[in-house]
Amino acid sequence: MYKEGVISDVARIIYMFSKLLHYLYWETCMEKGNTNFIAGYGKIFTPKDEKQLAKGIGLIIMLFGFESIIFSMLSLFFEGLSFYYGLLIALNFFAIFGLMIKDQVQGKS
Repeated sequence: MYKEGVISDVARIIYMFSKLLHYLYWETCMEKGNTNFIAGYGKIFTPKDEKQLAKGIGLIIMLFGFESIIFSMLSLFFEGLSFYYGLLIALNFFAIFGLMIKDQVQGKS
């Protein structure tokens, strides 16, 4: 009926869902403060509009989490989705780099 290893796939989905709940709790209930979220801040890359850049990168990371959950569920029923999942990972990286470039071109001075 199912592919071999369905139990481990279901456990993986439950684990990802719990991580999503943990992230939502962390974002809504914990005290907020200023944090430099980019490695090498001020040395290699200095954001011009850090708040807008953080919102964009956060959105991409959340969408990546949803993509991961969806692909994990679809992999229970379909074979060969790893190539498309890899493409989505690459697109997410390019989207983050695009946001960083956009910040440097259009950001506040």
